[in-house]
Amino acid sequence: MGSMASRWLVPAVVVITGAAVAAGMVGRTVYSRPAEAKGAPVVPSSAGPLPGTAEVRLSPDSFTHPDRTSVQRVLQGYFDSINSRDFSAWRSFVSARRVASTPQAGWVAAYESTRDGGVVVQRVESDVVARRLRVLISFVSTQDVAKAPPALPEACIRWRVVYVLVWEGGELKVDDAPESRVPQMARC
Repeated sequence: MGSMASRWLVPAVVVITGAAVAAGMVGRTVYSRPAEAKGAPVVPSSAGPLPGTAEVRLSPDSFTHPDRTSVQRVLQGYFDSINSRDFSAWRSFVSARRVASTPQAGWVAAYESTRDGGVVVQRVESDVVARRLRVLISFVSTQDVAKAPPALPEACIRWRVVYVLVWEGGELKVDDAPESRVPQMARC
């Protein structure tokens, strides 16, 4: 009888220990909220005037990524520079490759009527091998219809796009990558 109890003791301890570890990991994920991330995780809503708030916000999913603060900072600067029509500032938030391929006159013409808002970082995926991040974002842009994409000539567009962020000089920068060239667009 003693050997029967000892035979079940090890599997029972393994199961109980595994359950305790799993519960601890779930609890840490659910109840932790890093202090350095700005704002609370959000679920986007369509309430309010468009294009929405100028603040770049994080979804609950992206809020758990270890680089969330850097992602939020670079995207905030990126969209702020577009909204303020500040090409020099914009250059500081994009990769050297993107700066080299973007002439100032073309950039100014493309964004002269654009107003972006309601930016929500939906998901952040790390590509450790390539040392980059793929960031799925959603946002709303308003612009003159003449400046809208030819595929969707509208004054207000809801975007879902993947931005690729790369590390340059210890900072994240918005890069020019194939993933960014296939956005999803819908009329507001």
